[in-house]
Amino acid sequence: MDYILHILIMIAIYAILGLSFNLILGYTGLISMCHAAFFAIGAYTSALLCVHFGMNFLLGIVAGMIVTGVISLLVAIPAIRVRDEYLIVTTLALLMIVYTVLMNWIDLTRGAAGLSGIPRPSLLGYQISTPAAFVPLLFGFAGIVFLACWRIVHSPFGRVLRAIREDEVATESLGKNVRAFKIWIFVTGGALAAIAGSLFAHYMTYISPANFTINDTILIFAVIIIGGVANSWGPVVGAFILVSVMEALRFMEISPTIVGFARQIAYGAILILFMCFRPQGFLGGGPAYPKKEGEIPDSSARKNERLSSPEGAGSRVSGLFQEASGPRISKSLLRLKGVSKNFGGLKAVNQCTIDLADGEIVGLIGPNGAGKTTLFNIITGFYSPETGSVHFAGKDISALPAHRITHLGIARSFQNLRLFHNMTVLDNVLVARPRQTGENLIWAFLRFGQISREERENREKARGYLKFVGLDDKADELAGNLSYAEQKLLSLARLLATEARLILLDEPASGLDQMVMENLFPLVKDLVKYGKTICIVEHNMEVIRAMADEIVFLNEGQVLARGTPDQIMKAPELAEIYFGG
Repeated sequence: MDYILHILIMIAIYAILGLSFNLILGYTGLISMCHAAFFAIGAYTSALLCVHFGMNFLLGIVAGMIVTGVISLLVAIPAIRVRDEYLIVTTLALLMIVYTVLMNWIDLTRGAAGLSGIPRPSLLGYQISTPAAFVPLLFGFAGIVFLACWRIVHSPFGRVLRAIREDEVATESLGKNVRAFKIWIFVTGGALAAIAGSLFAHYMTYISPANFTINDTILIFAVIIIGGVANSWGPVVGAFILVSVMEALRFMEISPTIVGFARQIAYGAILILFMCFRPQGFLGGGPAYPKKEGEIPDSSARKNERLSSPEGAGSRVSGLFQEASGPRISKSLLRLKGVSKNFGGLKAVNQCTIDLADGEIVGLIGPNGAGKTTLFNIITGFYSPETGSVHFAGKDISALPAHRITHLGIARSFQNLRLFHNMTVLDNVLVARPRQTGENLIWAFLRFGQISREERENREKARGYLKFVGLDDKADELAGNLSYAEQKLLSLARLLATEARLILLDEPASGLDQMVMENLFPLVKDLVKYGKTICIVEHNMEVIRAMADEIVFLNEGQVLARGTPDQIMKAPELAEIYFGG
């Protein structure tokens, strides 16, 4: 009986490890190789404090979480600043460093001999010393960790994590500080893993560096992959399967000298079988490999099913926007002065100076390679100008990051849409809503009432934006299942949800047929009445003529001309540049 209870205890420990790692890998898409190091730090911190200072094991768990959190923060800050592969290398290095310290700091850790004499936990005067007593303790902690992870992933904070997993650039463009979210979840995952380490140490009463190697990280990987990536119950099921396999090998007639190799072979075989025949894991979950951006999911026959209604956009906006009162004053909202951006020897933008007046629709045109999209990237903070400045509403935004610029009131679309294909249509819009209290990880646990009220309000507004573009009946579908025309509309609704004053549209009509475009124009033009200023990059000159009040003509990163659509289109020298002869 004690043996069965031991199996249940180990399932609970690996379930905690899997749940914590699922936050990092499953929901955020960060590939970390040091989860066994967090496991070790939690175990040794709690064990050493209890052995040498007689600290209560609950305080030891808290201390382990704090130490692990600090170390994971120190690792995450430099590693997450750069590309994801650096995180893999850095976390693998951390695992090696922790293992080396545990092996060689003999005075503290007793090295390879291990740390023994770890006291059994005591809770409310009751000594927990038998497997039967440990089972409710371990499952209680596993339940607490499960509920904490559930709260995280089902909060606005978790919604942003799923968006980051799908597309970091799009998430940043919606005003989310992607780097900060990654750091928060990396630290949280590490701190939760430390709980498992502390419990493991007090249960086993003996730990050594051999308990915390790269093999353990691989095992934790296997737990969530087999159970189901980005599935709340996946790590629990994965832990049950993997621990059962580990223990089953004890009953096989295998030499003790090769039992470790046999386990690794068993893990590998199970992983291969799952990746070949059920890559989504036992329970399934969020897709690990989202659809590539720019891919058109449906046939062109479906492109006309949206915006084919003659109903005007005005009938859809009641209560959604507040119409601008009084005459619009034509003052400069966005000003670029002497802006340049080079890529090696290529001058993508060269001493460009542009003013956009408040409340107008400006078309930005020019031949391919003229610098139009580069200019959008500079305005929205994805590129920093090498010379010149960018001012928005009188504020210099030249050095601000993309998410800060979105907060100030500038939002942009992309040529390849960059939707979150594996999230619902409604969630695509909800993630764009600004100033959500639930996007703060601490408030997500402390302000339930306020977050619930905000979530209801944000859902109502998000459905309003979907109704404005005619997608309210698609709210609960995955964005990747929409037709291409519907995806264009969803990208517009997501932009509006940011509440930005200046909207930058990058080729909004590309890939759409004439009927859809003719119904799209009123939607865009109607936005000006509700306080929006719009800048459009578009190659379709009929679209520009129908929508723009003014045109700016770019060539080789410089402004060649500016005027009304008729003035620009009638200039033969500009036509020669644009059409190449």
